[in-house]
Amino acid sequence: MTSRSRAAADQLVLPLDEQPAAPMTDIPGPGRSTAMLPGHGAQPFDDEGWFFEPWWPGVLATIVIDDGRVTLMAGQLTDPLPAFPDLRSVAGQVRSRRAVIPGTLLVLDSDGRPDPAALRARLAGENVRGGAFSGTGAFICADLIDRDGRSLADLPFGGRRAALLELVVDGDQFLSSRGLRGEGRTLADAAASMGIESVSARRLDAPWRPGVAAESWLRLPVVGTSVGPTRPLLVLLQRLPLD
Repeated sequence: MTSRSRAAADQLVLPLDEQPAAPMTDIPGPGRSTAMLPGHGAQPFDDEGWFFEPWWPGVLATIVIDDGRVTLMAGQLTDPLPAFPDLRSVAGQVRSRRAVIPGTLLVLDSDGRPDPAALRARLAGENVRGGAFSGTGAFICADLIDRDGRSLADLPFGGRRAALLELVVDGDQFLSSRGLRGEGRTLADAAASMGIESVSARRLDAPWRPGVAAESWLRLPVVGTSVGPTRPLLVLLQRLPLD
């Protein structure tokens, strides 16, 4: 299928699409936990026991919803939400009073493409003249580890994802990730057409656990030459099936 190895010891923030090597600080609110991180695989593969998604060029992060209050966790940053005022209202898109939602944090440019420079600037606490931030903050939801104070960590990923799809009301800046069950090579081809260099593979029967979980979550490089834009339009995510 593919080789698996421990994640590299890269730290947030450079490069933006790499994960930190150690668990993040405790997530506040319901379902206190540390981050689950992927291992690295050799190449895309097909397997009905796995779910495949694009690996979006941003940073791994977690959004915590608690009675309308939104807390954002990304790497070692205590709460970068002040740099992402665009995401303060996302609690209105969650059909629950409390939830812990891991995913990917992005900044989009005026064309709706991920903007690594703008994301890097926000995470560094920089903004443009006049106090406004450049670009638009966005978050792609990938998992659900707590709902209304009930931990979902022991559920298989397939069950957690089904609960996520019931929970999140998709919008332009806050939406559930799309992907394919079992068809990693097909998903990789679709990712390449959007200019994405890696895909995420998650074992459907695996529970959530903190730290590097290479036995159940892999980042796989896309094989072949990209034919898509250098920075993919986020709207292209909507073209993938909501599996």
